[in-house]
Amino acid sequence: MKPPIVTSLRYFVPWSLAVLILNAGLSWAGFTPPSNLSRPGNREGAATRGACKVQTAANEPDLTTLVPASNIGLTAMSRPTFYWYLPANNYQALEFALFQSLADGGEVQIYKQQFPMAHRPRLDSITLTGEVPPLQEGVDYRWTVSLICNPNDPDPSQIRFAEGWVQRVPLPVTLQKQLLKASPLQQYDLLASNGLWYDALDALVKLRQKRPHDTKVKTLWKELMTTEGVGLHPLSNLAIAQRSRGN
Repeated sequence: MKPPIVTSLRYFVPWSLAVLILNAGLSWAGFTPPSNLSRPGNREGAATRGACKVQTAANEPDLTTLVPASNIGLTAMSRPTFYWYLPANNYQALEFALFQSLADGGEVQIYKQQFPMAHRPRLDSITLTGEVPPLQEGVDYRWTVSLICNPNDPDPSQIRFAEGWVQRVPLPVTLQKQLLKASPLQQYDLLASNGLWYDALDALVKLRQKRPHDTKVKTLWKELMTTEGVGLHPLSNLAIAQRSRGN
């Protein structure tokens, strides 16, 4: 495994420019994926054999973790929110797990929780709570979402899973101050243009939940999903419930 990369936030959008963009109704800066980050993995579910299946319609995505195409995103949060797309399926349980990378190239599991599958939304998520150790800056973490056919039978061939990576970086004081002054829309754009994937995604999901009929917010979502370096085109028209399940 490559050593953790501490990435500077080089894509800062000045506050005055953010205000001008908002007032003029122009295109916003959008999400800028850091060019020097990449991790191995599969953000889409792999096929399994057995009684349990996903039931995707034509052009519907499989189980998908919402991470950039590089498989890793940045956050300034010590306990961020993770999102994934959950297709219709007949699995019985869903399991989220988080692993911390070690200096020797290995990893250690620091959190795991299993949930019943019934009534989970298409855009599903979990926010790390106080029982989970806060993410350390400059350290890689791998997270997985698994669909489990039978919780009493841990046969790997019956489990469908997808994964992603996250790395925490420091939030510059200047950006922190500007976020405090910004509107929710401006906060999203500042986070996105600074390459903070998990923070920007969470801000935009909350905006869509709060303003489900806002054309501008829907457009921003579509732009984020189809941004070069993100490539989540099948999710660009995803409807989002007004209230998330959280944990």
